[in-house]
Amino acid sequence: MAINEENTIAPIIIEELDESALNNLNVDMAEFVEAKALDIEDIPQNVISDVNSEQSNSAMDVTAEVEDHDILLTADEEDKLTKQFLNGELTFSEYSSRMDQGVDLENAETDFSRNDYENEEIETIKTPHSKVSKSQSGGQVRYKRKKRTLPPVLQGLMGEANLRFARGDTELAAQICMEIIRQQVPSAPEPFHTLGMIYEADQPEKSLQFALIAAHLSPKDSDQWVRLANMSLESGNIKQAITCYNRAIQANPKDVNLYETRAQLLERNGDKRALLKGFSKLVHQLEPEDGEHIIKYAKMLAKRYMEENNNEQALEAMENIFSKCPNFITLEEVNIMTEILIALKKFKRCLNILTTYTSIWVKYKTTNDAVIKKSGNEKKEELEDYNTREIECCGIPDDVVVDLKAKFLITLVELDQMKLAEQLLPKFYLCENPEISGDLFLDIAEALMEKREFERSLMLLDPLVNSNNYSLAAVWLRHAECWVGCKDLKKAIKSYEVVRNLSPQHLGARTALAKLYQLKGQYNKAIEVLNQDPESDTLDPQVIYQRTLLLFKVKRYDEYFQSGMLLFSRHCANIRGKVELNTLTRAYVVRQRLDTLKLHRLSRGEKIEEDNAPSFLDNAELSEKKEFFLLLQMCKLAYTLKRYGFLQRVCFSALTSKRFEKRNSHIMFLCLLSCIYNNDSYHGYNIVRQLIRVCPRPNSWNLLNIIIQKAEDSRHNRFIMRLLGREDVFSYLNIMHANNCLVSGTYKYALNDYISLFKVIPSALLALLIGVTLLQMSCQKLSDKKNQLVIQAVAFLKKYSQLRGKDGEQETYYNMGRAFHQVGLLSAAAHFYKLVLKSDPGDLVKQNSYLLDLKKEAAFNLHLIYLHSENHLLARMYLENYITV
Repeated sequence: MAINEENTIAPIIIEELDESALNNLNVDMAEFVEAKALDIEDIPQNVISDVNSEQSNSAMDVTAEVEDHDILLTADEEDKLTKQFLNGELTFSEYSSRMDQGVDLENAETDFSRNDYENEEIETIKTPHSKVSKSQSGGQVRYKRKKRTLPPVLQGLMGEANLRFARGDTELAAQICMEIIRQQVPSAPEPFHTLGMIYEADQPEKSLQFALIAAHLSPKDSDQWVRLANMSLESGNIKQAITCYNRAIQANPKDVNLYETRAQLLERNGDKRALLKGFSKLVHQLEPEDGEHIIKYAKMLAKRYMEENNNEQALEAMENIFSKCPNFITLEEVNIMTEILIALKKFKRCLNILTTYTSIWVKYKTTNDAVIKKSGNEKKEELEDYNTREIECCGIPDDVVVDLKAKFLITLVELDQMKLAEQLLPKFYLCENPEISGDLFLDIAEALMEKREFERSLMLLDPLVNSNNYSLAAVWLRHAECWVGCKDLKKAIKSYEVVRNLSPQHLGARTALAKLYQLKGQYNKAIEVLNQDPESDTLDPQVIYQRTLLLFKVKRYDEYFQSGMLLFSRHCANIRGKVELNTLTRAYVVRQRLDTLKLHRLSRGEKIEEDNAPSFLDNAELSEKKEFFLLLQMCKLAYTLKRYGFLQRVCFSALTSKRFEKRNSHIMFLCLLSCIYNNDSYHGYNIVRQLIRVCPRPNSWNLLNIIIQKAEDSRHNRFIMRLLGREDVFSYLNIMHANNCLVSGTYKYALNDYISLFKVIPSALLALLIGVTLLQMSCQKLSDKKNQLVIQAVAFLKKYSQLRGKDGEQETYYNMGRAFHQVGLLSAAAHFYKLVLKSDPGDLVKQNSYLLDLKKEAAFNLHLIYLHSENHLLARMYLENYITV
């Protein structure tokens, strides 16, 4: 602030806040009461006189800075952000990020550690997205870092505020500080620092607000940030305390205590990822002279990352030890490092570590057949020269710890040095105690198993399965797998049975055991092994599927159906009764069916979900294709066994499966067939009606006709009438409508439709139907001209016989005989029945005689005619010759 000769306060704008502040502070502050502009009368005259002496030159300098186009925020904008933070409209994190506008904090942290200058009038490279931007000419544009120090014109005024505060005149001191912030230099830390001290006694929260802003504007003071962190902890704000420690670490990145304290807070806050990231940064910051700290934190990081199975990060942490402080390395670090390298399959590096830091030695062959010994303290560069050379021999001294012995053997195995490993293995499993080092025995055995060295693996596994501490299910499982690799199924089954007894819930072992039983042809034992309890076990769909196939193979069909329905129950609804079928046949998609089923159950006061429903593993190995083929297999078997009720249940259950949603049309057709076989015309009609709308083909009309023949209602009449106007003159729909009229007794309507269709396209079927209709009309009690009707009927039947041709002689003779039999012309009927018995049926009838041959029917009708005429001998003859089985 500058005071001119007219005793007025002139606003002065200086450069804004430095952009190296943190972006991650989260602080809620108390309400801020804006200070009024300070009048000239409120300021003592001695202050005015001190300031006036420096007004001219300083004011011109400051005014010139306003014209600097590199300023990103104006003083008014900074003042506005500060007010919003103090009023609680912004958190400290938001305030800091907006003031900083895109500063790279990681690089800013480095800048703070390298540049320890009081005056921060330093040029830094900055753009909103990166620190360097390019001008149109290709050059870099540099922006000035904003000033945080008060210009000389305002330093005297700030001193006066401090003096007033020291004398106890806190109100005037606060007004002076507020005026500097509001109108002059909102990025200077001094007024905020003084305000923090002013409000410290009476208003600690507001004091903390101002202290945070002051620290934010002078971030190089690590002690100040620690003090603010402690104040935040006292107020219970852990996140703000963590933020303060972040800023303290930026100011002093090598202070280990700061990292430790922040780690404790992060652990309390549950942010383990930030904790590990912080220590990783510390390890990279530390120099080789801090070897103890490097080893401590690098090992801690490695163990944490290994627990999370993040071996890449663990290796990166351990690399700091081996690169920065190799003289501090002990066998513990070697053990951790080699474990990580083996997990990452970096076996050559592991071999180099073992030969460098232990007494294990390796000899390599050279090109001139000379033998060079590599061990001890050779340089890393020299060891790398031997990565591609063949190992001639090696040795493990007795003083090497057993963990590193095991890791060396694993490394040899993985590097395909089986001859060398075979020489060292006996000494290991004969000298070492499996009760103590059983986990190492198992590690070596598993490495050998990966190389299919099953016999050598058994030498290590046999002592384990006979031990007290390591006779566990996992060890027995590896033992069984080795016997399978050795093709000794009997011993493999014995080991798998032990696994089954030790760990009944191990489904992998049970599945493998079941396969062995299948190979030996013991299917019932395999089924027993694969059995799961739906009430207590979490079911594996893959195991259920295998067991279902085995049940089908041994023809245990009841259990097969139960097991299959259990498998489908994980994605299919259980149909509780026939009343629920109606809700499934009226919907078109799976979601609608499920919603309708839920509404139906709610309307009946039933539970939507099943009680004690089994739980399943999320097993993605069982493909939808295999499961659908199993459904088809179950449907075929249910049809073969004539279990039509079950067939209908399983088909309608599949309608509710989202897994089978793409096969909806196929399942709908299966449901239709199940309704036909189960004589359920009501629900069958609902399905076939949709089928005709989608696929109006002859087979669809035939299926509708089958449903109509068994229907117990007349819903189909209205359906046919609605569609009749949309069809052509000659269609299956017209024939079905005429058939409905014939069956219902309205013969004139039926005759009119048949004759109309016959005129368009004459056919044997229409001629037969016309003849039948005329016969029915002649048999009516009150019909006129019965003789003419019979004559016309016979004429159409004759036409039917001509149109049917030679291939249909047997059929036409039989139908003619039935017609004459109906009107009482028994002699003519007997004539045609005898023609049926004498006729030679075609090849089609002979191939399907059990369906198409009409001789038995004709013989039975002849038998009835002769019984009516009391000729019992002829009647008996026809029965004995044609019908007796």
